[in-house]
Amino acid sequence: GESDNELSIDMIAERTAICEKCPICDLDNWVCNAKLYLNPDTNDVSTAAKPGYIKGCGCYLKYKIENINKHCPAGKW
Repeated sequence: GESDNELSIDMIAERTAICEKCPICDLDNWVCNAKLYLNPDTNDVSTAAKPGYIKGCGCYLKYKIENINKHCPAGKW
């Protein structure tokens, strides 16, 4: 059975799809790019901190996506 901190396959797929579409996701390395900032409302990307922009978390997404206790810093999931 599933432990308390595991997500369903559907939830993992949903989170993965969100990250794949995200402009600050480094798909080659499957990392959320911590050098970039994202406006969660417009998906605009900035290389510098700006009001309303969220810094990429820098996480290796395979592990983050599968952990129910982890969340996208931009609030996408």
